[in-house]
Order: sequence, then structure tokens, then C-alpha cells
Amino acid sequence: MKKTLVAVAALAAATGAMAEVTISGFIDQAWNTTRTTTAAGASTTVRSLNNNAIGQDSIGFSVSEDLGNGITAFGAINFIPNVTTVASANIDNGSGIGVRGDFGTFVIGQGYSQVWHTTLLSDASGWGIGTGFVHGVGAGGYGAGVGYVLPQLVSGLTVVLEHGPGEAATGYGNFNGAGLKFTTGGFLASYGMGQYTAKGTTAIAAVAQTSSAAAVPAVAAEWTTSPGVGSVGATTESVTAGSKSSISALALSYDFGMAKVYGGYNTNKSGGDVDQTQTSNTFGVSVPFGAISVGVAQSSATYKSAAAAGVTINGTRLLAKYAFSKRTNAYVQYGTAKVTGGASATGNGIGLTHSF
Repeated sequence: MKKTLVAVAALAAATGAMAEVTISGFIDQAWNTTRTTTAAGASTTVRSLNNNAIGQDSIGFSVSEDLGNGITAFGAINFIPNVTTVASANIDNGSGIGVRGDFGTFVIGQGYSQVWHTTLLSDASGWGIGTGFVHGVGAGGYGAGVGYVLPQLVSGLTVVLEHGPGEAATGYGNFNGAGLKFTTGGFLASYGMGQYTAKGTTAIAAVAQTSSAAAVPAVAAEWTTSPGVGSVGATTESVTAGSKSSISALALSYDFGMAKVYGGYNTNKSGGDVDQTQTSNTFGVSVPFGAISVGVAQSSATYKSAAAAGVTINGTRLLAKYAFSKRTNAYVQYGTAKVTGGASATGNGIGLTHSF
């Protein structure tokens, strides 16, 4: 539900005009318990209060203006506060300004990549942090950039182009991406791709981190570990100007009414002197039972070094929600993640969400 305010103070004083500002937001808080077990069998249990089990705490302000001739100008600023830790809010991806009309939609600001959007569509257990989610390697945002949504020439088909300029002399450099999404009836197919072109010679993370995978022992001195459930990251490596790192994602789903099935596949390949790769897949199903809905997803991610040495992490996550209303939900989440022949983790959470 969105609330609309009429901002009259500064704007009316300056121009005599009024602007309508729409305020919306989302709150997700949960009591979480995570148990991590090393390959040697030593276990650690951590309890915490946190958000992002289903979605990020957020508050946003958006405006729009009819410019005539079928053209609309719009803008949005979205903040992500951490309600639990009272940390300062950050500007969220999805903030920017743009115009839309028969020519399509053009926007400039902070954006989520089409790989990120596609990965979200493949998850039957809800999008967010939680044990068991090992799918979605490299599914990040492209940060500051520009996006263009083409006019819809075919019913159900959406085509998006995006570009993020490298804003430093060295590092990942420019990002170019694209996305295709097609929906008809209960069927959905989405594909996103992107590529970074390195600028200068510098040490960068070879492959982007994963989400909420169990810690993994180092493999051939290339895979490093994070404590606890953490994330699996590759070592840094020197890259030369012009080398490319690529990411892609595919999502398929079909809604039968009584149940909805999901499938997804992601790839990530570094462009450094020592190429490393990640691949992951997921499948799952969600079933509604009146006010209750249950979703379960199973995913697997494999990380390979240039020498083809690698590790595989398998995860399963379940999410059950009860809708008190269209805007307020209670949920229970449970997940497991295990490295083949290595560490493992289990986690659960009980929480509430509210949108406005």
C-alpha cells in the first residue's frame, strides 16, 4: 500500500505549484538461529535479530509528472535502513530519474542488473539472506548507470539494455548488460547477461561472492573462506586493461494455480590472468493453502579454479508464510547448506514483514 503526500512548502513557495510524493516501504525482521559445523565436526551456534530474510528494510520516495504528448517524467530515492542495528541508511539501487513514453523508458541512477532480476524470479523460497541459498553467483547490481526499456513490440515481451560506466581509473570498469523477459498465461521465461571490461592493471576479486554458503576449505590455494556461514570468494588476481568478466542467468517458471514450479541457472567467469568460474542451478515449487503459502528450493553451486580444481555446495531452503492481510505476513524459514566432503550449516528464522 502506498501513501501519497502533497509537498507544498518549498515547491509552492518557489513556483506556486504542488508536487505529489508517493511514500512506500517494507519492514522485515526475524529471530534467526544458525548452526555451522566444520569438516572436522566442530559446531558453533549463533542467534541474531536481523532483516533481509525475505526482503530488505526499505523506505522510498517517488514522484511523477505528466509532460503531455504521452510522456511522463518520474524519479525515486530509496533508502535501506537497518532497523535492528539502527545503522545509517544507504541509497538503494532503484533510485534515479527518467522519462517514459511511446519510445520506451529511459532512466539514469542506481540500478539492479538484469542478472539480479532474473535470479530473483528463479527462487521458490523467497529472495533474501538465509542458510541454504547457494544459487545466484554474481547476481549483483551494476551500480550507477543508465537503463533503457524498449517499447513492447510483442505482447508479453520486455527487452532491457543497461550500461554502468567505470568510475575509476582501475578496477572492474564498464558494465554492459541486457535482459529479456517473456510472460504468457502462467508461463515466465527470463534471461539476463552482463559483462565487465577491466580498466587499467589492478588486483580485483576474480569472481563475485556467493550468498550464504557454508565456509569452504581452500582448494589449490585459490578458494578462500569466510568464517561461519559466510560467503565463498575467489582469490584476487591481476587483470590487464580490456580483460572481460561475464555473468548470466536464466529463470523459468509456470503457475498451475494449485502450485508454481521454478528453475534457474547462473554462470560467472572471471576475466583475469587466471580464469575462475562459478555455475549454479536451482529448482523448486511453491504451493498456496489459502492464507498460507509454502515454498521450497534446492540449489547447487560449483566453483572451479583455472586448474579445474573445484568445490560444490548444495543447499535447500523452505519458506512458509501466513498472510494476516495483504500487507502483513508472518513467516518461518529453514535451510541447510553443505560443502561436498566439507563444512555444513543449518539455519532457521521466525519473522514478520509489513509493507506500506
